[in-house]
Amino acid sequence: MEEIKFNGCKHLDFEPNYGGCKRQLLGSGELFWIRNTAPDNPSMVQFCKQRGRLNNPEACLNEKNKQCSDYKMIQHVIESEIAEIES
Repeated sequence: MEEIKFNGCKHLDFEPNYGGCKRQLLGSGELFWIRNTAPDNPSMVQFCKQRGRLNNPEACLNEKNKQCSDYKMIQHVIESEIAEIES
């Protein structure tokens, strides 16, 4: 397994418990989620432990892209078998 380290809000959720979703890497090295969903629904998202689905793969990965006033940056360390990289 590969260890992935990146900064983002402490409320982002990367636990593999979202059915029909898989974790992917952005070209900058952060994780986001790909959802198998209807064509008119967002497929590249983040999940927040406080607010649910965030319809932007870069949501809350930095101060500039925060989605609420509860943003608090931490370093995420995720064990993963991710092979694909999205740019």
